Amino acid sequence: MSINQTKQSRYFYSVASPAKQRISAFTAALLLGLSGIGVVTTAEAAIVFQKLVDQGQERPDKADPNSADTFFEVACAVVDGDDVVFRSLHDGFRTGFDSIWTIKTDASGLRKLIGKNRLVPGGAGRFSAFGPNFGGDYTTSPLLRNGRVVFFGNDSNPDLNLRGVGGLYSIRLSDGTLKRIANYNTTNPSAGGVKFGQFTNGGSRQVCHNSYAFNGSKVFFAAATLGNNDPAGVYQAAFDGRSLSKVRDNNDPDTSFAFFQPRNFYGPTLGANPLNGATLYGYAGANVFGPQALYPGSPGNSHLLVGADNLPGDPSPEDGGSAFTDFLFDGRTAVFFAEAFTVSGRDYYGIFSRAGVSAPIRKIVTNLNKLPGIAQCPVNEIGSFVADAGRVFFFANTTNCDGLTANGRMGIFMAKDNKIQRIVSIGTPLGDGSSVVEVMDELGPGSVQGNRLIFSARTTKALRSLYVANLP
Repeated sequence: MSINQTKQSRYFYSVASPAKQRISAFTAALLLGLSGIGVVTTAEAAIVFQKLVDQGQERPDKADPNSADTFFEVACAVVDGDDVVFRSLHDGFRTGFDSIWTIKTDASGLRKLIGKNRLVPGGAGRFSAFGPNFGGDYTTSPLLRNGRVVFFGNDSNPDLNLRGVGGLYSIRLSDGTLKRIANYNTTNPSAGGVKFGQFTNGGSRQVCHNSYAFNGSKVFFAAATLGNNDPAGVYQAAFDGRSLSKVRDNNDPDTSFAFFQPRNFYGPTLGANPLNGATLYGYAGANVFGPQALYPGSPGNSHLLVGADNLPGDPSPEDGGSAFTDFLFDGRTAVFFAEAFTVSGRDYYGIFSRAGVSAPIRKIVTNLNKLPGIAQCPVNEIGSFVADAGRVFFFANTTNCDGLTANGRMGIFMAKDNKIQRIVSIGTPLGDGSSVVEVMDELGPGSVQGNRLIFSARTTKALRSLYVANLP
């Protein structure tokens, strides 16, 4: 799909969704940040914080003329075991992220994983950027699993259109082995024999990691053709590009609306069936009725709607329908964001779950909840989230009802067993004499593993830092 078409789809959804407008405006206003050093257990939640990297910290590769002197935009990091991966933006050029880095969860072993000096497999020349800098658009952030990193990269192709298309690649942490998954030279497996022409996509509320998914061996991604929107769909391939195949494209019928086909696809996600280890697929598509979350059992099988017109807890279910986006898995349970629209202009929104297409939809958190630590003001927005091991971590902020904070109150919370716990919010002490001024809305797949949560925040001492929160 073209850039203009992508912009149109984003605009269509923002008009249909007041909550989407609020989160977009809020995200655009976020400040960048850095913070102090230290590991500390907070009294509020018995959580141990470990700072990893500061914005403004000197980069080990600063002698390279293509590199920045200091880290900038340390955000949307992912964790797997003891390894963390994040990107850095070249502050001098501001044209894109110039490198991908790795560090241990104890803040040791900082090193550049890949930069602009590497030749692009199956592309042209060397890498030129690792994701564009669209004013804080991190949808092409890297993913980490089983010692491999999947990332989006642009190369130095003299054709600026192809340079902008870029592609998906993987690199091994242990030895830097680099592989192409798919790029602008890859033939789209949908009918027609055309090349891929887009690997980024809009329409999602998730700030980070929503353009592709990775389970350690297979990569699932949304893509469109070069210079055309037909076909656009969801595809899968091994981490080295083998076994590329279509999961679904916009020429397949939408079984929830028999006379319409989906015209756009939002970021795919995946999970593992805990009974047999089989991969579960999920993604969000859109047809003329707007966004719909779909649950496919496997490629080639019928794709069933995960949603209903009425959401549990909706105070006005008779007034309108619902839109479902941002589809995640926790085992066999689908976790997704949903909004209900009313003729009176009121809206009801939140995070919900469903264990199967015939199971009831269950409420996890909505805008009617009072959240610990920010209960003074009504919830203004529920932002990015991630589901893991029966827990849902989510970002939320409130209206500025008491005038104490410029953007209202905000934080990261954990929902588990029908209880909500605050993890970090404005005012949380970090152990070095600093406290949180702003929490960044950047949760996504890879942000949580086991008892570790990766997040970034602005503090009373610095603009932005990347942290590990070690949960009790």
